[in-house]
Amino acid sequence: MNRRGASTLALILTTLFASVGLAQTASETSRETSREEVEQCVAEHDSARQLRLGEQWQGARAAMLSCADERCPLAIAADCHAWLDELARQMPTLIVVLEVEQLGALHSALRVELDGTSVELTDPPTPIDLLPGAHRLRFELPGRQPVELSFALEKGEKNHIERVRFAAPRANQSPAQPANRVATRPVPAATYWLAGGALVALAGSVGFLVSGLNEHADARAICAPTCDQSIRTSIQARLILADVAGGAGLVLGGLAVYTYLRRPVVYAEPPPSGLAVSGNGQGISLTWRGQF
Repeated sequence: MNRRGASTLALILTTLFASVGLAQTASETSRETSREEVEQCVAEHDSARQLRLGEQWQGARAAMLSCADERCPLAIAADCHAWLDELARQMPTLIVVLEVEQLGALHSALRVELDGTSVELTDPPTPIDLLPGAHRLRFELPGRQPVELSFALEKGEKNHIERVRFAAPRANQSPAQPANRVATRPVPAATYWLAGGALVALAGSVGFLVSGLNEHADARAICAPTCDQSIRTSIQARLILADVAGGAGLVLGGLAVYTYLRRPVVYAEPPPSGLAVSGNGQGISLTWRGQF
């Protein structure tokens, strides 16, 4: 064998041995990594078991998801998958129903917080996974009063419904008082007319009553019990007119009181205030106008 062939053979053998050494090193490294992963899976499995027994659902779910990974041994992953299925059956769910007119137009402005964390609601509503126990919802919508709801969920309670209704915006709010004007409540003319009518009706009722009673007394003194039918009819007519007039007076008086109590608020310019001087043939007088 010449020198060139020997050099080529030596290069081939060196490359072969180097490749075998690298393969062994990689195999040992992979074996070490797999051992660390298995130990981590065992630790997560044990943590999930303890948290599950302690009903610490949030931490237990995170540990179960970790040990259910495909990198974990089959037995450990099978346990964790079974626990996740059991947890899914035990975890309650919430459905929030918003009873708001024109919800589509207001959805972008709606702010919802669940236990202090902002959440997005869907339309139509879908179940929200929650932990058993007490929870709090807060809803904010521009132009409406915020709404807060407190509720509790039991283990395994599915599709618990919470309905939310916002109070309607106030349509009859008192108008703002104009600048430099004072609020007054003048008595309307109808109140005066009704009160006058009530007085006239009541006065007429008293007059008919007195007249009827007087005629009745005269009839008893003169012709009772053989008085003429016309006298009886006249007495009855006067008494009936007294009743009708009295009823009309009460109705008119009630309407007068109603219009007085329901009179509207009117904003008017305040009267001029200050000292006014007036004079006449007898002298000069000083008058204060307005309020102090």
